[in-house]
Amino acid sequence: MDVNQSPADVQRIGRIVEPERLLPISKVKDQVGFGTSYLYELIKQRKFPEPLKIGNASRWRESQVQEWIHNQIEGNSSGKHAEVRT
Repeated sequence: MDVNQSPADVQRIGRIVEPERLLPISKVKDQVGFGTSYLYELIKQRKFPEPLKIGNASRWRESQVQEWIHNQIEGNSSGKHAEVRT
């Protein structure tokens, strides 16, 4: 939403603006299906979004997590396969 637009303006234009949500690790794990250690390994390899640090807490932007999930699905459907851990 533009700074100068009110919620009524957004409704009138027909755009739906979702507020950004910040997710704790427990919600991220639920969404992607991986454990904490593996997620942090992916972050270290720059293969998963880094969290925001708020004090001692780590939070992920929900939009980035959803985009990562979408990219994994798209990548797998195009003949690419996710890395298999042994």
